[in-house]
Amino acid sequence: MWPESLADAFGGSFGTIAYLFCVNFLSFPIMNSMKDPKQFDGAVDWAVSGVWIVNIVFAILCLGFYGDATEDLVLANLDNGPYLSALKILLCVDLLFTFPIVFSSGRQILENALIGSERVESDEAVVPRAGIVAGAVSACFGLAQIGGFGAVANLVGGVAQGTLAFIMPPAIAVTLARRNEQELAGGEASQLLVGVFGAAVVSSVTYFTAVGMIQ
Repeated sequence: MWPESLADAFGGSFGTIAYLFCVNFLSFPIMNSMKDPKQFDGAVDWAVSGVWIVNIVFAILCLGFYGDATEDLVLANLDNGPYLSALKILLCVDLLFTFPIVFSSGRQILENALIGSERVESDEAVVPRAGIVAGAVSACFGLAQIGGFGAVANLVGGVAQGTLAFIMPPAIAVTLARRNEQELAGGEASQLLVGVFGAAVVSSVTYFTAVGMIQ
């Protein structure tokens, strides 16, 4: 159960942690849907704290019940029966409400990047937008075929959300500062360090997850 090295521990867990907490790309959709967007900061603090506490308690309980046999998806530890079926149904209900939010955010990012924010609502963008949606759905379907919830969560969290959390923000900040000829808080060097850290994280998580899947 315990990792054999620090590298295994980092590569096998960081992606899942990023999957839970690096949700900055959802900030604007959530903020826009709030009745009072000014309360966003406080809502994020409470939400992150609540998720952290629930996950820690849940992990301790699972470890107490199943010990070394604890699976990456604890549903695999449960015997077939009404309780397992009920939990799977509740999980599907949860995904029914959360997956469209994440998918929509990703689709908007791809549309703005590939088509352009000025052309995305035009009639000529209908076919490219349909292609982007089809590609995104195919990518999700392909990830679902990997098998192993931990590996998928690590890839999605470590690669996709790690990129959006640690690589894209510094790149955007530096680009806008240079374009507007403004000084960055902490200077460009600090932003570049964050970007380098993000690249290292994404690369290492991808490598260790791929090695774990092959083995």
